[in-house]
Amino acid sequence: MLKIIFPSIMLLPLTWLSNNKNMWINVTSYSFTISLLSTVFLWQNDMNPPNLSLLFSTDPLSSPLIILTTWLLPLMLLASQNHMKKETGQTKKTYISMLVLLQILLIMTFSANELIMFYILFEATLIPTLIIITRWGNQTERLNAGLYFLFYTLIGSIPLLIALIYIQNLTGTLNFLLFPLTFTSLNLTWSNSILWLACMMA
Repeated sequence: MLKIIFPSIMLLPLTWLSNNKNMWINVTSYSFTISLLSTVFLWQNDMNPPNLSLLFSTDPLSSPLIILTTWLLPLMLLASQNHMKKETGQTKKTYISMLVLLQILLIMTFSANELIMFYILFEATLIPTLIIITRWGNQTERLNAGLYFLFYTLIGSIPLLIALIYIQNLTGTLNFLLFPLTFTSLNLTWSNSILWLACMMA
């Protein structure tokens, strides 16, 4: 996973060290390169998950999500150049840094092996998303939109946190790699139905 995460982290110094004239070209072309590399590295034709580690790995479910995430950044950069044309150079660099930080957090979210790490990283994506909505939103109601976004996302994720604590107490682990060894079949009871509903609400 470092083959994707580390080049994405290097987008941050590239953004701040580039001059204002070449900044968009540098960051967009470099992010397109990361997108192509992620497509090559994460393309999987078999069901055996590569890149196994205790913290991060990819499988046939997470690989397409990571590839999609890496392809979204250059497209967002291309789409927002005209919108950011009147902003200062410092503001443009801050905006690009928020987009890059969002990509890094999403890649780590989709490749997390621990459910609690998935939860923390997923909630961490709220910070750059909220800053982007409230600072660079197009409508005048962007502050209210950011407030509603934060409120509904946090309220919706609380049942997931409770469900994760319940699973931890039930199985003793939240690691995906250990689930086949410790998982016990769930009976069709009201508590398990509520557990399923809590996971779906997030």
